[in-house]
Amino acid sequence: MPSTRSILENVFGMLGIVFWSFQLLPQVVDNYKAKSTEGLSYSMFFIWTLAALGFGSYGIVEQLSYPIIIQPQIFGALSTVCYLQCLYYGQRTRWSLKWTMIAAVFFFVAMAGIQAGAVFATRAGKDHDVKGTIDAAGIIPIILLAIGFMPQYFDIYRDRSVVGVSMPFIAADAAGACFSLISLAFREEFDLLAALNYVVVLICDLIVVVFYVYFNKLHPELARVREVSMDEEKAANAATEVGEPPFRFEEAQSTSTTIVGTEEDLKASPLGQEEQQHQQQHHHSLGAFLRNGTTIPNHIHATPVLPKVEHPPSA
Repeated sequence: MPSTRSILENVFGMLGIVFWSFQLLPQVVDNYKAKSTEGLSYSMFFIWTLAALGFGSYGIVEQLSYPIIIQPQIFGALSTVCYLQCLYYGQRTRWSLKWTMIAAVFFFVAMAGIQAGAVFATRAGKDHDVKGTIDAAGIIPIILLAIGFMPQYFDIYRDRSVVGVSMPFIAADAAGACFSLISLAFREEFDLLAALNYVVVLICDLIVVVFYVYFNKLHPELARVREVSMDEEKAANAATEVGEPPFRFEEAQSTSTTIVGTEEDLKASPLGQEEQQHQQQHHHSLGAFLRNGTTIPNHIHATPVLPKVEHPPSA
């Protein structure tokens, strides 16, 4: 009869595997509903795909349990889907559906080939007693997983806001790490490498949560990019139908631009004329941004600061 420690280890271990298998599913769904990946780092999902290949090959070589082998395959597949969504929905890329599907086939075939090669290489190193082969196979994916968060941290700090990142995904990711750590605590032999993996993921998730609380909740006025509410979206759609700008100049706010001066000053200033042309060029894309419920760079709505010109007193 299995001991209580063994039962608890398996129960918490299965919970961790379930959360870690489908933690990216909320992100995939959010991207699809919004038809946008604004605020997400492309490279984060690409690096996570590589990390998943490393975790998968490590589990196969070490002959771990089937759930632990399957989990990184699901994680890698969902990471690839998120990366493809970035290429398809992203404002910088806007790939066609045809090229996105071709890229999907290429990516999944390449992933299978890379993982097969990694399994054979790791097994060869293990069979020939190459020192550090197994440790490297387990540590490299952990490093890649942590590195994958770095571009997203940069984007969050640049925008002064957590935009596009699904908080249910972060919660599921952190929960998977916590349950897995608890499972390790009930093991007779503590796995330091596995514990390091779970701790790194938990810390990386908590950093995103800290950014979210600080920028989105405590200091939303610092945001350079923000998410559009449903009320703003409806107002923008109504304004677009009558051919008016979605926002008035005096309603725009930005930490990097202070709004001063009158519209007459803007018309008389070359800088103001340039900004008006800039507004007209962005008007169509801005309406599309709002209708899709994606993010809006505040500088699009902001009126430039006009230098104060002092005229000499007339004689």
